Formats: sequence, C-alpha cells, structure tokens
Amino acid sequence: MNRSFHKSQILRFYDCSAVEVKSKFGAEFRRFSLDRHKPGKFEDFYKLVVHTHHIANTDVTIGYADVHGDLLPINNDDNFCKAVSSANPLLRVFIQKREEAEQGSFGAGSLSRRRKALALREDGPRRRTHLHIGLPHDFRPVSSIIDVDILPETHRRVRLYRHGCQKPLGFYIRDGTSVRVAPQGLEKVPGIFISRMVPGGLAESTGLLAVDDEVLEVNGIEVAGKTLDQVTDMMIANSHNLIVTVKPANQRNNVVRGGRAGRPSDGPGPGREGPAHRLLSSLRADPRHSLALPLPPGAVEEHGPAVTL
Repeated sequence: MNRSFHKSQILRFYDCSAVEVKSKFGAEFRRFSLDRHKPGKFEDFYKLVVHTHHIANTDVTIGYADVHGDLLPINNDDNFCKAVSSANPLLRVFIQKREEAEQGSFGAGSLSRRRKALALREDGPRRRTHLHIGLPHDFRPVSSIIDVDILPETHRRVRLYRHGCQKPLGFYIRDGTSVRVAPQGLEKVPGIFISRMVPGGLAESTGLLAVDDEVLEVNGIEVAGKTLDQVTDMMIANSHNLIVTVKPANQRNNVVRGGRAGRPSDGPGPGREGPAHRLLSSLRADPRHSLALPLPPGAVEEHGPAVTL
C-alpha cells in the first residue's frame, strides 16, 4: 500500500501531464494513469477499464466525481475529455452494471457527496426515499416549429420527427372548403383540413396541430388542386420526416411579430382594413362560422384516411 502511494506521489511530481485514475467496481479498486493532453477515445478508455477490472463480458456504465462532488456520466468522447481535463489531481471513476444503473440514479444527474456515497453503497442507511430517475433512452426531439421568420403570422410550419419509432403520426384529414381573398372579393376554394387527432399519437403529443387546421403544404409542396388521396400519399411518403404547413383554426395562439424591415406587413395596417379583411376577421372570431364545407342535415362527416405510417 505504501509503495503504491509512493509511486503515485512520484508520478504526480515528475509528470504533470499524467492524470492518475482511481476506478471502483463494487468493492474493488484499480489505479492507472492517462495522458491529460491526449486522453484518447472513450471506446479505448472503456476497454481499458473493463480489462483492468476483468469484467470484459459485463455491460457496465461509467461515471466520475467532478471537483464539486457531483456524479456525472462518461459515455462519449466529449465528457470523457472533460473528465480527464478537470481532474485535480485525481480522477475518481465509478463503475456499475448497466441493469443496476438503470434501476437507480447512477449518472442521471447532479448528486451531492453524501447522496452519491449512499447510491453506490447497497447496504448504506437511507433515512428517506428519493425519487430515482433512470438514464434517458433514445433522447431526441419529436417536433419543432420552423421558418417562423418567413411565414405569415397566420401560418405555422411544423416538423414531425419519427426516428423509426412505432408511434403513428396520429391524425385524420378530410377535404372541405376554404375562403380566400380575391380581387373580386371572397371566393370559396377546395381545401384539406385536419378532422381528428388520434389519442396518444405523435401529432397530439406535440400540441402544435389541432382539429380544423387547414393543411397548406406538405414538405414544401402545395396541396392546392390535389385530391385527398394525393395529399395522403404525400404524407405517408414523408412520414419519417414530415413537414406540414398549416393555417391554425385557432389564431389566438399565433406569435404576433412586428413589421419586418424592408418588407410590407402581412395584412393591412390599422384603419386600412378592407371589407374582405373585416369579413375574414369576423369569421375567425365567431366560433359559429366554419370555413369547412357544411354537412347536410342528418349527414355524418366522413374522415379521410388516417396517416399512421
């Protein structure tokens, strides 16, 4: 023990570029050193750790204690280099089996020194029960609003990410009638609308799409003049990276932006509203009016095909 301690003291004294590593797996401790300026890749470090502890056939997670005593994960090249560069002077590494780490809070967030020690000791006393948060799995975005600076304030462009998940896009579409402003006044044109949201689907979980939203574009292609089946095929073909531009039925949630420099405003300014603009505003404000094709008495609305792929 004294010889090992003396060698580590000599190592730190003569070679300032070397970082001493003390790794712990269960009740076993190992010591080795790394180059502070060229630590290498995380994959090589992982192989070195499992080889040093003779656990090559065991799937483990690796964490380290930073200068504040927080237990942080080491699972890629970036946080591995951060761990080595922040070691002062010793890098304390903690190893745990992956199934045990997923059940507990190993490497899932910032822990104090006391909580870290209790988490690593299975037989340690626990005065109160803490909420355990496991490691994230397949953490990635599911939706985003894009092109906010180039779209009118009344429109919204939403990107849906599936990333190979089994959750369906989860909405139905139908055809109907929309109102457009023409030089001769208002005119009715065919349109595509969202008719129903599937509970638990991807579209409902984003909160960016709603029933009666009018679909204007699918992945940059306008839907004007296309049939319901054609729009459905477009959505299915782009279901893994769907970008849909809609005109929300509820315009109250839209972001109000100021006039852009060098560009005219999207609508007429105060005091310059024409009769067509006033009529459209009244249609949007009064929930009793609908821009969709009204159903005859006793008829039942037929939903279009569900976009579930």
